[in-house]
Amino acid sequence: MNLKLLLDENLSPAVAQTLRAEDGIDACHVRDRAMLGSEDPEVLDKAFAEDRIVVTCNVEDFLELARGRDLHAGLILIEQAGLKRAQSLALVRAAVIFIQNADMANRVLWVNVDGTMEFEDIPPA
Repeated sequence: MNLKLLLDENLSPAVAQTLRAEDGIDACHVRDRAMLGSEDPEVLDKAFAEDRIVVTCNVEDFLELARGRDLHAGLILIEQAGLKRAQSLALVRAAVIFIQNADMANRVLWVNVDGTMEFEDIPPA
């Protein structure tokens, strides 16, 4: 699986950098795409154009956007905002392992702070 991630601005850019450098994951941050301050639909559009899974703590907004689309590359929704960099990195790493053989098209991976995870399929709008 050629996993590609786009981390939203509510996660540290250092998380994407560490995933690339230490884990060999094709991860980028919205900052890397000159998209800081971009609206959520723009972020989801960019992720779709690059076939990237969006990783965000902005659960409600991105879930609503995904439910309004016929197709998206997938979402990893971390259910707690304001995590420290190390906590975010650990959760994203665990999520990557969890989804490594999954087709994420039109799917959401819910990531709880306690480390539990579950999939939700988002039917086309």
